[in-house]
Amino acid sequence: MNISKVTAIQSKSRARGRPRSEARSAEILWAAAQLFAERGVERASTREIAARAGTTERTLFKHFGSKEALVRAVVEEAVLMHLAPLSLEGLRRAIGASAADLAGWHRSLLASRLQAWQGAPELVRLLMAEVLRDASARERFAAHWRSAAWKPLVSLFTSLQADRRLRSDIAPERMARLFLSLNLGYLSARLVLAPAADWDDEAELDAIVALFRSGSAAAP
Repeated sequence: MNISKVTAIQSKSRARGRPRSEARSAEILWAAAQLFAERGVERASTREIAARAGTTERTLFKHFGSKEALVRAVVEEAVLMHLAPLSLEGLRRAIGASAADLAGWHRSLLASRLQAWQGAPELVRLLMAEVLRDASARERFAAHWRSAAWKPLVSLFTSLQADRRLRSDIAPERMARLFLSLNLGYLSARLVLAPAADWDDEAELDAIVALFRSGSAAAP
């Protein structure tokens, strides 16, 4: 979920010839997304957001009413509609690029997810909070996720089991759940639950890859 994508999306929004009021709302929205990602929701003031958008606080509140409403709009219109699908599409391509070196693929995939999450940790936290709070937001995100992550993983593990590269006594769907739990558990702890802990990311990645490899390996 790289926040650098925001600038490109913002430029496209301006280029579509939206009405001035709608274009101004979009400018405020993307300015907020950038500042939330850079500094966090609490430390990004509405005055700073308005300044980055080239407008005033009065105009910001005219469009969004309050900072809380602006945060919700960032989640709905920036994260759920644009940034999350872009990030998940990158994940889908990465899953489909598995090679003969399964452990190397796993490490590369996890490292790329870590880098993506580190690019905008505040937006990741906003997304996680929103999908936990709002059932409709959760379903919209889940629809993208099922297509980008779940189905490709199940297909990959099914193929690897058929080639006898993974153990076949665990259903591919269960194998995918175990894989996701292992990786997402690390990413969530690393960037959301305990970001200030004494992490050694290189060692963590190696350990996770080794653990999954030893537990999923086909019998000799």
